[in-house]
Amino acid sequence: MNDTVPLVSVIMPAYNSERFIEDAVCSVIAQTYTNWELLVIDDGSVDSTCAIAERLAAEDERIQLIRNEINMGVARTRNRGFDLCHGDYVALLDSDDVWHPQKLERQLSRMRKENADVSFCSYAIINEEGIPVKGDYVVPESISLDRLLRENVIGCSTVMLSSCVAKKYKFDAEYYHEDYLMWLRLLADGYVAIGCKDVLAQWRLLKNSRSYNKKRSAANRWKIYREYMNFPLLKSLWLFGNYVILSLRKYLKVNARVGCES
Repeated sequence: MNDTVPLVSVIMPAYNSERFIEDAVCSVIAQTYTNWELLVIDDGSVDSTCAIAERLAAEDERIQLIRNEINMGVARTRNRGFDLCHGDYVALLDSDDVWHPQKLERQLSRMRKENADVSFCSYAIINEEGIPVKGDYVVPESISLDRLLRENVIGCSTVMLSSCVAKKYKFDAEYYHEDYLMWLRLLADGYVAIGCKDVLAQWRLLKNSRSYNKKRSAANRWKIYREYMNFPLLKSLWLFGNYVILSLRKYLKVNARVGCES
């Protein structure tokens, strides 16, 4: 590993995120690793998201607010960030999630040590008030394509990529789970994704979010198996069964925790 200090580009899509975006941005500002740029890309917000981001950008020159001329959706917005960023590495953070202060430092250190192009980390699941709703989701130190097909262990806001990957690959806006599809493509193409077992992020579970819509999520997971991966029916059924069981187990744990705290 050389002695240069890499620039990390943080890509943050934002759409009507006035409730949470300041917490997300401040979690980047609080990083122990300081050589970063943050691209907040607003996707046509009609609330005070832009005003908040503009104020924070005025206070820290490493932050840049970019506005989409039209609403492009999260996949194309992330892709635009890939095109505009200057970093040696690219980290993804949604505008309602939060990083722990050592997230960039620890993850980048391991990636450079192992010469890895893709990494992710463990995370906590919190509700809209920032309260944990289950135990921490601890990821494996590595993930195979076969396991990822059964369960998506990679949280989007935990991912860091080398710039060569970010410039080569793009999120597919035609699919609902565009992030999951990206991870599948990277592993299918031979990239090794390393997991940091440290809990370095908090993923916020919102009631009106795409992740909360289990029926739609299930339908689109099936679409990936059958249409994108082109798996035969029996293999798709087996993978989908694994997905349903693991998702239900996770869902029940979350709701049991919520019930205990309500």
